[in-house]
Amino acid sequence: MCIVILFSGVIITMFYLPIQFGGYRLDLRLIPLLLLAVFRGWRITLPVLFVVSTWRYLMGGDGAVPGTIFGMILPTLFTLAYYKFKTKKSNVIEMVLIITVCWLISDFPILIIVPDGMRIFKDIFLLRYASFLGATFIYYSFILLECKREALKKQLTFLAMHDPLTKLLNRNEFIKVVEEKITESHLNHYIAMIDIDHFKKLNDNYGHIAGDTILIKVSSIFKKYESDHVIASRYGGEEFIIYLGINSPEQGVMIINKIQNEIRETSFKIDNDLSIPISVSIGLAKKEEGLLLKDLIKKADKNLYVAKEKGRDRLMM
Repeated sequence: MCIVILFSGVIITMFYLPIQFGGYRLDLRLIPLLLLAVFRGWRITLPVLFVVSTWRYLMGGDGAVPGTIFGMILPTLFTLAYYKFKTKKSNVIEMVLIITVCWLISDFPILIIVPDGMRIFKDIFLLRYASFLGATFIYYSFILLECKREALKKQLTFLAMHDPLTKLLNRNEFIKVVEEKITESHLNHYIAMIDIDHFKKLNDNYGHIAGDTILIKVSSIFKKYESDHVIASRYGGEEFIIYLGINSPEQGVMIINKIQNEIRETSFKIDNDLSIPISVSIGLAKKEEGLLLKDLIKKADKNLYVAKEKGRDRLMM
């Protein structure tokens, strides 16, 4: 809603503050609509188009109807329709053609409505087209830079919060998120510590690339079960940690058993002709009254140690 109001306000302001050059009025109000159509699609563009078109029509004057239809509605709908069915990224030549078509649509009333329109069109052709094209690419360049900056910011934020290999939350972010979760008193809170059995031997026998492949595949299984109240993280090396905020103890054990069984039943392909079975040992701990998260993790880690001591490939609670 805010972006609709913002863009509508900018375009409406351009109605009252036209750029004058050499006695000619450089009408650039269509440019924000076109760029909005390119970068934001119909969900944002159509509401803005409705607001500014209505405003322009209500302003009245001889050019109200053609200015609204040809100056805003048709070029914007053309751009939306074009990008609706486009799958590949536009190149510069394609952008110039789109801008040219939109400019011709917007100037069409000069030819058919204005007296001596062809002469006027020829007189102002170069100036209007150059201003339209130039302003569009200036705006477009700034928007591209801003989009790249936002994309880089999101990427850096993601890398700061996630493990680069598995794309699960990293240890610090997991602790931060779960510290807030365990304050919800209406839920039962569990921590599961999970260790891939004999992972060092797998690395030694098949190489570290195979080891990374296994870590990624195991993580993808964890991700299937993630939700607002099931959060997985790579704790370190081949060790993972899962938080569960659930209604009943049975539900927690059931989820962890499902994860363990799926890992057990999955064939881990580490080469074109080689697949190996993987198992995990799991220590599960329930939060008791007054128990801090760090203590809950220690408790789960102790249960994991017991699971390993008892032969691995099992869940201990």
